[in-house]
Amino acid sequence: MAYKFAIISGSTRKKAPQSSKVAHYVKWLLEQQLEQETYLLDLSETSLKYWDETFWSDYKNFDENWAIASKEIRNSDALVIITPEWNGTIPPALKNIFHLATKGEMANKPALIISVSSGINGVYPITELRLNSFKNTFVNYIPQHVIVRNVNSVLNNPQAIETEDDKLIKERIDYTLKILMVYAEAFVKIRDSEIIKNNPFPYGM
Repeated sequence: MAYKFAIISGSTRKKAPQSSKVAHYVKWLLEQQLEQETYLLDLSETSLKYWDETFWSDYKNFDENWAIASKEIRNSDALVIITPEWNGTIPPALKNIFHLATKGEMANKPALIISVSSGINGVYPITELRLNSFKNTFVNYIPQHVIVRNVNSVLNNPQAIETEDDKLIKERIDYTLKILMVYAEAFVKIRDSEIIKNNPFPYGM
């Protein structure tokens, strides 16, 4: 069965963003190999207005780009969050999405975190996302994650294996996306349950 996967690439870097490269590989793999539908929000190509208090009073007219992204994410079944590690944290523009996505766009949907590093780091963004991005969004991160280390040297050719590291990371991404597909199927039932639909505590306990 086909599901819709929202892919969010968190880098705003305009010149050769490696997170965008990873996102496009994930998009290609989901569509061409796993036969799933995708939506890609690439923050290096689409700018979103930063959250401020006017969002509370007029969120539907807050930002045209976010209105489009919000609808696409809301209509998805699962998410792939791709983040670089900048100064040991996630980019501000990616953090902003979790301020904006508080109207149920991500609620009770499984999500895979893919961290991107030009070196051998990449752990801190995963820890940060798991710690403080779920409270009002109700996104559900699956236990598995992926760290694409030395990203400049891998995923440069989707259809060919270039090095042993390239082979291993492609196998890892393929495996975790297949797991995410299983979660996507299971979470349909969760979202359809009456107790989930009628949540009286939209901002936590």
